[in-house]
Amino acid sequence: MAIAIQAISSHPLLTRAVEELLADETDIPVLPSACDETEAIGQTSFPRLFLLDACSLQTDLGPLAERCRSRSPGSKFLALLPPVGSNCSDKIRLFYWGIDGFVELHETWRTELPQAIRSILNGHHWVPSEVLSAFVMHARALQDTQLLPGHSLTAREGQVLQLLMRRLTNKEISKALLISERTVKFHVSHILDKLGLEDRRGLLPEVFAISAPT
Repeated sequence: MAIAIQAISSHPLLTRAVEELLADETDIPVLPSACDETEAIGQTSFPRLFLLDACSLQTDLGPLAERCRSRSPGSKFLALLPPVGSNCSDKIRLFYWGIDGFVELHETWRTELPQAIRSILNGHHWVPSEVLSAFVMHARALQDTQLLPGHSLTAREGQVLQLLMRRLTNKEISKALLISERTVKFHVSHILDKLGLEDRRGLLPEVFAISAPT
């Protein structure tokens, strides 16, 4: 696997359970847990798969993921959610913030967590189908309503658009698609022109558009 796992949680029982669970996954490197954001981002800025504990972290996981990603480009994120209280709309919001998966801490989470980690490390998402459906519908609606007459997006521009919608920076898109940042900038410029938008904030649902990367 390309990157190591690190939990960010102030709950010692959870971090111990996660580390013991992943100890059996010998091909997945696991780093000691960080108790908070400061400890996590204060370390060497290499990409990681961060496990974000929504039960103990007293902060919005979306902006937290963005701050961690700015410090460690190429990182991925799996949110550990309470078994009750999490709803689809909040998962959709966090997906737009760039979080790649969700595991609710119910009775089967120990079985689900390794599966979710492997899926994300292999470039997939671990999210409910409703979340992906809402995201795809928005991407299609954006193109149907915003594309200027006579314009269409290429297949590559469609890929870039979906990553832009999830707040990835040009550098992160470059890493994800294995293309140069210069090429990403070229695609972003064309996408915005074709959609008649001044900047990438217009690609997000209005309620999620605050603090979009530039």
